[in-house]
Amino acid sequence: MMLKLESDYLAAQIAGMAQLLNTLSPNDYLGRLGLESRRAALQQRLEALGEAGERRAHVALYFGGDPVIGGMGVEAEFGTKVLGTFQNLITNVWGSLDGVEIQTMGPIKDKDASQLHITSVVHGSFGFLLEELEGQIEPMFQSPLSQAADRVAGFISAFAGENEATFSQMIDVLNPRVFQTIRQFFETLHKDKATFRLVEGERDEQFDRIAVERAWNRAEASNVLEDRVEIRVRLLGVLPMKRRFELESRETGTIIEGKVGEQFSHRYLEHLEKYTGGKHWRALLHKRTVAKVGRAPVDNYTLLELEELSD
Repeated sequence: MMLKLESDYLAAQIAGMAQLLNTLSPNDYLGRLGLESRRAALQQRLEALGEAGERRAHVALYFGGDPVIGGMGVEAEFGTKVLGTFQNLITNVWGSLDGVEIQTMGPIKDKDASQLHITSVVHGSFGFLLEELEGQIEPMFQSPLSQAADRVAGFISAFAGENEATFSQMIDVLNPRVFQTIRQFFETLHKDKATFRLVEGERDEQFDRIAVERAWNRAEASNVLEDRVEIRVRLLGVLPMKRRFELESRETGTIIEGKVGEQFSHRYLEHLEKYTGGKHWRALLHKRTVAKVGRAPVDNYTLLELEELSD
C-alpha cells in the first residue's frame, strides 16, 4: 500500500481508538489498557511511515460518476481507456524530464522503463493503485518515474484548478505532446461524465464534474505547437551563462529574443571570437507557440544554430 493511503488509514484507526476510549467506563481497566496499547502501536507505525518517504512512483486513481457503480465496479471500456491515457501521460512526461525534447509523434526511447503496474483495486468509489515495480533495490533518491508522476499530478491539478494564473504559467512551458495527452485524458472523463480522485505523494485531490469540465474547456480552447524555423538575422548579443539571446530579423527588422540551446551555448563559449555582434547569420530556431483563450498566441524561441552568411 502507498504511504499516503496507509498513513490515512492509520490516522483513522487512531481516531477510532480515541473515540472508543472515551466510551469506556472508568472501571474498565483491562479494556482501557488493551486499547491504549493498540493505539500506541498504531501511532508508532504512523510515525515510522512519516520518516520513511517514498522514492518509487505510486499513484491511486479513484473514479466516480456515470461509468462507476458505487464501489462495485467501473465500465471496462472507460477504465481501459482512461488508464491507458494516464500511462501515456506518465510516459511522455518521463521522456521529457531534464528538458529532453520529444517529438510530437513517434516512440519514446526506452519507454518500457516508464511503465506503472496495477497492483490493487482501491475502494472509496472505485479505483486502481498504480505502482513502479522495476528493480529489487530501493533507490536512494526519488526515481525518475516518481518525478514524472509528481509532474503529472501537478499538470492535472493546474488544468482543473480554479487558479487561472497557475494554469497559464504551466501551459507556457508544457511540451506539446504532453499537452495533447492531458487533453485526451480530460476528453475521456468529459465524454463519460466521470469524476476522479488523485492520490500521489502528499497530494490527495478530488476533481468533481465542475473541475473536469473546467479542465476540458481549457484544453479545448488552448494549443501548444512546435516547429523549427530558419531566419536570416543580425546577431545583437548572446548571454551564454544566462542562456539568452537577441537577434534582429533582416527581412522585417523585428527583434527576436529567447533562450539559448544548451549545445549552442557550449559552442559559443568555446569560440567567442567567432560570434561577434553585427554580423549576418542564418539562425536555426526552435519555435514554440502557445495559444490560449483570451489572449493572442505567444511565440517562444530557442536558438539552436548560427551559420555565418558571406553577404
